[in-house]
Amino acid sequence: MAEAEKMVYIVTHAGEDPERATFPFMLATAAQAMEVEAVVALQGVSVFLAKKGYLENVVAAGLPALKDLVD
Repeated sequence: MAEAEKMVYIVTHAGEDPERATFPFMLATAAQAMEVEAVVALQGVSVFLAKKGYLENVVAAGLPALKDLVD
């Protein structure tokens, strides 16, 4: 019996670097599309991403809005 695949992504940035804050969520979304369980862990300043209303202000040029990836 094959084990289920699982990926863990650790986020260490927030609004101060929206690109670095967004990439782990993009990877997690891609993993889910491939039916791989994805877990996103927030570390350091990235814990602010869990604050209500914070995600709306984290947008990197040329990347999807972080709020759209989390929803």
